[in-house]
Amino acid sequence: MQGKVFAESANLYQDRARILYNYYRKAAEKIVKEEMDLEKSIAVSREEIAAAKKNKIKGIVVTAAFPVLALAAFLLIALTYRFEEAFFGLALILGSVWGILTLVRANKTIKENETKISGFEEAHRDIRRNYRVRKMSVIYVPIATRVPFEDKSFVVDHTGMVQNTDFAISVVRSPDELLASLSELEEGIREAPVVEQANTPEEIDTADYSTSMQHVTLFDYMGNIDRQVRNIRYLLSNNDYVSLSLPVILPDSKTAEFIKTFTASDPETNPVVPVFNIDGFKEKIDTFYMLNNVKKNFEKSTSENQIQYFKKLIRRLAESVQILSRSKMNGSSKIIDYSNMIFSTVLKSAFNQYSPTLEAEEIERIRSASFDYQDSVEDYTPFSLKSSSRVKYDLFSTAWIAEDQSRTSMPFGVHQIQEEVLAPVIQNLMAENRIERLKIYNNIKDQKLNYLNQWHRDTEDFYGRNRAEAADLINRMRESYADYIRSFQTYKALHETQAAMNKTRSLASAEVQEQDKDAEIIAGFEVQAAQFNQKQEEFSDYMDRLKENIDQKAAEFGYIPYYEATLRDKEYRDIAQSTEQLQELDPRRKKLLAISPYVAKFAKLPPMPRLEQRMYDDFSIDLIKEAREEEGGQNGGEE
Repeated sequence: MQGKVFAESANLYQDRARILYNYYRKAAEKIVKEEMDLEKSIAVSREEIAAAKKNKIKGIVVTAAFPVLALAAFLLIALTYRFEEAFFGLALILGSVWGILTLVRANKTIKENETKISGFEEAHRDIRRNYRVRKMSVIYVPIATRVPFEDKSFVVDHTGMVQNTDFAISVVRSPDELLASLSELEEGIREAPVVEQANTPEEIDTADYSTSMQHVTLFDYMGNIDRQVRNIRYLLSNNDYVSLSLPVILPDSKTAEFIKTFTASDPETNPVVPVFNIDGFKEKIDTFYMLNNVKKNFEKSTSENQIQYFKKLIRRLAESVQILSRSKMNGSSKIIDYSNMIFSTVLKSAFNQYSPTLEAEEIERIRSASFDYQDSVEDYTPFSLKSSSRVKYDLFSTAWIAEDQSRTSMPFGVHQIQEEVLAPVIQNLMAENRIERLKIYNNIKDQKLNYLNQWHRDTEDFYGRNRAEAADLINRMRESYADYIRSFQTYKALHETQAAMNKTRSLASAEVQEQDKDAEIIAGFEVQAAQFNQKQEEFSDYMDRLKENIDQKAAEFGYIPYYEATLRDKEYRDIAQSTEQLQELDPRRKKLLAISPYVAKFAKLPPMPRLEQRMYDDFSIDLIKEAREEEGGQNGGEE
């Protein structure tokens, strides 16, 4: 588009034709006007000459006739002495003088006008009539500058007719370093290693996620991604914020419409004459050009649009990080499970494993053992599992095989040191001082019986006194309530009598009227009795619960364990009973069931790591979904 000068024109060619037409029209009008003015002046001068010639003839006639008449008049005066003719002669003389003057003036006028006519004719001949256009050129005057910005542009006015608009832009301080980090990040996420190397491990702070695990080590691949992402985030935030004020032409303004209609964006080879001074905001415009050049360099380096590049990079980064994180988590879980399986197999090798089918009766006896001194001191038999019931581990089938070729996946295991060393030693030691221990047991039994009898007497006395005091308190409450009702009724009767006296102002109303309030009193007693019964039942329930608790503690206190039995065989019973409590285990302990139920229940586990809710929230985020939704939202916004 070359622009145009006139609104009615279609292009510059029509503008040139119109300018030529206007030029020649004005030249012709000027020539005609000058000729007509000169011709009119010549005609006026000729008319003045004609008039002067007429006056000249009159002057000649008057000049020639009046002197003769004047002389005759004077001769007549001299001869007749009539002075009236003298005045007439004087008038003739004056007329003669006027004729002479008229003749002189006419000659002068004729001469002047002839000179004017000669001048006008010469001017008429000298009128310029050779008007022509030898060359016509187009010169452009810059009135606005189009500044590119963010794949669009805005127009800045040069003429000073538009008010300023404020800008606040940020400029990346290190664009080359940003491009290098983006290139390294893109190269890093292109391929994910099966096994990470640990040449440059990096420790990151995880205190926001867990107070017990405040640092986590990232190896080469994830560490490089983390470093580059943090570096890119820093470089993107390391900006210079610039505030600018430029006279921006609004798209819907009259100035914008004028620029769209009359101006050209490319002057081609035509000369450009800068008329308006733009030194005041040239540096500001250069800032936008610099930003646009940075963007072009970025797109040239990445061979892609800046926004699209970052969208794809974020999506690829989300895919890489999420896939690798899930793969590492799944792989770590599988490795841990596999190592736990190996560990459980190795750990079981230090146990004597028995078939739960062949030793079902003995295991049931072990499971139901109470080790109560009063019940089992006379007929207690130590636990004993037969050697023929032992099972062996088959590495290929991962099952335990007994002598009768029966198989099981969960054998009954007893630690070899406990079974083969400690249990016999304990049994032999206890056999040496059996009599002394029985005496101690009997003494303990007598003392506990004495304590329990005294305990029950004291508690029964306590219960009895409390019940008596509670019943007495209830009776007092009922009596107090009855007194309150009677006093209230009396007060109410007196109040009604006083109100009647104040109303009638008579002593006849001073008599207190007896009123039958039995129904009201009975209803009040019923309500209060219900409340008393409820409180009494609550108190009784509390006392019953307290008694049950005391009885339970008394039963626990009265229990006397069979010490040598628990010392020798308590481990067996815990192993046997642990198989019945599998559902009570927490999820962490259930993972140890592959080793044995006993280890799962009684193993000492390290404390759970203290994890913040933020960690669960962040780990539940689907990065791929978030990247796609963000990309879709931006596309929708751009449309």
